[in-house]
Amino acid sequence: MQTIKPNILSFMTGAFLFFLTLGSPATYADTTITLEQPVHFTTAEGSDVMLNAGTYTLEPAQEWIRITPSDGQSVEALLLEALAGNHEESLTTPLALSAKGEEADTHHLVVLLPGGNRLEAIGSYSGLRSRGTLSLLSIQRLKTLSTTQSTASPEYSTPLFGGSGGNQSYNLDCGSGSVLVGAIYKAGMWLDAIGIICQQVNSQTGALEREFTRGPLGGTGGQAKIARCASGRVFQGLRAFSGQYINKFYMRCSQWDASRKAPVFSEICNPGTVACLTFGGGGGSASDPFFCPAGMVGKAFRGRYGWYVDSARFVCDSWDK
Repeated sequence: MQTIKPNILSFMTGAFLFFLTLGSPATYADTTITLEQPVHFTTAEGSDVMLNAGTYTLEPAQEWIRITPSDGQSVEALLLEALAGNHEESLTTPLALSAKGEEADTHHLVVLLPGGNRLEAIGSYSGLRSRGTLSLLSIQRLKTLSTTQSTASPEYSTPLFGGSGGNQSYNLDCGSGSVLVGAIYKAGMWLDAIGIICQQVNSQTGALEREFTRGPLGGTGGQAKIARCASGRVFQGLRAFSGQYINKFYMRCSQWDASRKAPVFSEICNPGTVACLTFGGGGGSASDPFFCPAGMVGKAFRGRYGWYVDSARFVCDSWDK
């Protein structure tokens, strides 16, 4: 399986797409969509690709849909397998729609073109492919589903830190009703393996309760360690140190407000203080500090790994998503 994200996809794929679309003067002002959670699709080559939550641009490329991360470059695009169809919308420029399907575990990405043609890629959240024939959604149903889903705030994720290596992807997510409070990991000079410590939120009182872990995933080297926020604190932001691999993180540990079911944005993350947790190795180039939007809390780490943790992004969302 491969994963699309900034600085991961190969130059060869991008070069192929460049020649495929060379000479097309069309602009695609209305083809930006947002995925609120990871979705698996099938590429033009027939392989599986997982698109992380985030914003993407959709464009037609012959019988495929060309998808590009909003913060990426042209060489980071990918071709998705798509079904061809028609529509009766009056359009002067292409239009993209993104919606959960009527069938369980499906998600639809659609590009409507002037002149009545459409391309529709159908993916799944689980990565399991349906044995039956997947069908196109009606345009009216697509509009209804995409409008309904757009009212929910999408998750927030940082840029991708680290390098472009790694032969496996990971998605360490606390899930609905839980928040990030710490990390279990292995490290030497670099972060060899990464895991997370989560804590459940009482849906009635907002109190932090039972703990559980996800991972660790990565290589076998490094020294095993645990880093956890002080009791009553949760991850609300970070600063990454990386190069070819992930070196370490400074994690902001903010006080949890049970009455609001949200963290309190207060202290600055200064290493050695209760508001700042360090996990990983040493060295690396420092990123800018990143903070969860108001009302959101740390929920997940996503990226790729091999012998080391090659890349990572930090994800924030509401406690109950």
